Amino acid sequence: MKKAIKGIFNTVIDILVVLVLIISILTVILSLSSKSAGVANIFGYVPLSVQSGSMEPTFYQNDLIFCKHIEDKAYSYKVDDIVTFPMEVDGVRILNTHRIIEVIEDNGTVFYRTKGDNNQTNYEADRKLITSDDIVALYTGKRIGGFGKAFTFLRTQLGFFLCILLPMIIFFVYELIRVIVNFMAYNKEKAVEQALQTVSSSELTEEQKQRAIAEYLAQQKIKEEAAAEKQKPDDGKPDEAKDKKQEKSPRQGEEPVADEEEE
Repeated sequence: MKKAIKGIFNTVIDILVVLVLIISILTVILSLSSKSAGVANIFGYVPLSVQSGSMEPTFYQNDLIFCKHIEDKAYSYKVDDIVTFPMEVDGVRILNTHRIIEVIEDNGTVFYRTKGDNNQTNYEADRKLITSDDIVALYTGKRIGGFGKAFTFLRTQLGFFLCILLPMIIFFVYELIRVIVNFMAYNKEKAVEQALQTVSSSELTEEQKQRAIAEYLAQQKIKEEAAAEKQKPDDGKPDEAKDKKQEKSPRQGEEPVADEEEE
């Protein structure tokens, strides 16, 4: 029963390690791609955290949506496409995801008018027209409800430390302890096998064999403790037992003093 529980626990730990590794790799890919492509993407797909309710009920605030990164600046969009483009709000550059409601051609240049789907809040169409050069991603229709806030936190330094770096350190320490325990168990099994081989060749009773194995293991333990004691660093303290022995022993050239008899 204990072995089964231990096996299940180790399997769960291994799965968690793999998940943390995958998340950490994806986070690194996002960071590198944002520097090269201008927008964070994973193999061409852009995960975005929805920051407002302007597109309800298509998707909601704090949802995690997935868009496809568009590298072709000559890509032709159409009405009802939901696109992501950069815009400035109070001097801060953000990514906005709205629906194209109108396509306008002017002197060979195609412009797109965009607007949020949330009509209940009387959202007006975006004031600035955009072109294909402005659009960085196209919404795929895939989303994970309510996961956007967690995704945003994960990309912060604190989130990366708590969710990725710290678990990796804990898992590494756990795996190191598990390796040490398994190594000690292997050495013990090997010692038992050697003891069995030694006693199996001799004509002994079963009780004598068990006693021989126990004595052998006890000797192995004493040897291990002695080896560990030798590896301990010298703390610089004098050996009291040795000093007492030297005090009791007579100095060179002196006669040992006999103990006085009580009268």
